[in-house]
Amino acid sequence: MAGIYKRLKFREIQIIDANGEITDVHVGVGGIVNSMFLSNLANAVRRGINGRVRKGLVPGTLTYGYRLIPGKKGEREIDPEQAKIVIRIFEEYASDKSPREIALDLTRDGIPTPRGNAGWNQNTIAARSKERGGMIDCQLYAGRLVWNVSRSVLNPETGRKIQRQSKPEDVMVAEVPHLRIIDQDLWNRPHKIQAERAMPSQYAPRRPTTNIKTKENHLLGGLLVCERSGKHMLVVQTTADDTRVACSAANLRSTCDHRRSYSLKELERTVVTNMKANLTDSEALMRLTKRYHARWAERQKEARGERAKVARELTRTTVAIDRYVTAIDETDEPVKGLVDKIKALEIDRAALEARLKLIDAESDGANGVVSLHPTAIDRFRDSIETIHAALTGNMPAEKAAPFRAAFRNVFERIVVHETVRKQPYAVTPYARLSAILGIELFPKGRTAEEMLAEQGVKSSLTGEGKDSQFCQTSLYWRLK
Repeated sequence: MAGIYKRLKFREIQIIDANGEITDVHVGVGGIVNSMFLSNLANAVRRGINGRVRKGLVPGTLTYGYRLIPGKKGEREIDPEQAKIVIRIFEEYASDKSPREIALDLTRDGIPTPRGNAGWNQNTIAARSKERGGMIDCQLYAGRLVWNVSRSVLNPETGRKIQRQSKPEDVMVAEVPHLRIIDQDLWNRPHKIQAERAMPSQYAPRRPTTNIKTKENHLLGGLLVCERSGKHMLVVQTTADDTRVACSAANLRSTCDHRRSYSLKELERTVVTNMKANLTDSEALMRLTKRYHARWAERQKEARGERAKVARELTRTTVAIDRYVTAIDETDEPVKGLVDKIKALEIDRAALEARLKLIDAESDGANGVVSLHPTAIDRFRDSIETIHAALTGNMPAEKAAPFRAAFRNVFERIVVHETVRKQPYAVTPYARLSAILGIELFPKGRTAEEMLAEQGVKSSLTGEGKDSQFCQTSLYWRLK
C-alpha cells in the first residue's frame, strides 16, 4: 500500500475515500492495522485447524488413496481402487525396486497420477526433500495424521513463499486408525530400505539434481529442451569444473529414451560460437521467416503460456525492487549492499520487460503475415555481433549482464539432439521472429536515482560517477 501511495503522490494524484483525502498518516496507520489484521487472521485460522486435527479431522488437500465423505467436512474414507495402488507402491519399494522403476511401471500400466496426469514422477514415490516428502513418507497411510510439519514463510526480498521445518513442539500427531491402508510390517520394510539408500557412499558421491527450467544464472537456463520429449533439461551433476544436464522426462519419469547427459559449458560454447554465423545471414533469416508463417497458430498458443510466466516473474522482480527502495527510504546509513541488489534486480526487470515486448510483437501480426525489411536485418545483425563479442570476450560478469539478458531474449528455446559419445553436440536454437524484425533486444534499465524518484524518495550520490544505465557498485546512498 505504501508503494502504491508513493507512486500516486509522485504523480500528484490524490486518493479520496468516504472520509476525505488520504494522507501519509492514514497510510502509515493503515499499514500497521492491516499488518496486524493479517497476522491475527492467520493465527485464528491456525487455531481453528489445530482444533480440527485434534478431533481426527483431516484439513488441507485430499491425499491420494482417500475420498471425501459428502456433507462431512474434514472427514475422509479410503478409496478402494486408489488404496490398491498405494499398497502396490509400498510392496514394490519393499522388494528393492527403485522409485524410477516403480514410476515407469505405473506409467506403462496407464494408471493416472495423483494429479490425474499420465506420467508418474519418481519424486512422487519418494521425494529427495524431507520438507516435501513422497508417498512412502506419508504417515496417513499408517493411520497417523501428522500436521504442521512445515510452514510457508514469505521471503521479503523476493516475495516468494518458501517451506521451512516447524519446531518439534509445534508438530501435531493424531491417531486415525480408520484411515490406515498400510500395515505396520509393510510400513517398516520400505523405510528400512530408504534409510540404507540414504547412507552416503564412499565410492559414488550423491549427485544433486536441480531443475533449470526457471531463470538461473547460467546463460542457457530455461532455454534447453529435449529433442524427443520436448521437456526441459535439468541439472543431474555438478562438479567444480562443469555442470551436466539431461532430459527431465528421462531422468524423473523414464518416459523418454534420451538418457545421455551433456556438458553445459560445451552446449554454451556450441550455441555462442555458431550464433554469429547463422543469425547474420540474410538468406537464412528469410527462410526462418517462411517457416515461422507455417507454424503461426501453434506459436500463438505457446506464446500465451510463455507470456503468463514472464509476466509473473516480472511482477515478483518489481515487488522485490519496491521492497529495497522502501528499505533505503527508512535508513540514513550507507546502503551499498541494497544498491547492488537493486542494480541486479533492475537488469532482470528490464530484460523481462523486453521479453514481454518480444512476445507481444509476435502476436500483433495480422494473420501471422510478417516480412523482413533490409534495415531490420542490418540492425539485428549488428546486435548479434555485439552480443557475440561480449559473450566471447573477457568482459566482467557485471558488465556482461545486459548482453546475457539480450542473448536470452533472442532465443525462444534451444533443442538438444541426441548424439553419440565423443561426437560434437547438435543443437537447434529457435530464434524469436520479433527479435529479427527489429524489436529492441537490449534491456533499458533505470538508474537507482530514477527508481527512487519514482516512489518519491530523495537521495544523493557520493562517489566517482554514475553509469548511464545502471548505478556503479562503488556508490553509496545517503538520504537527505
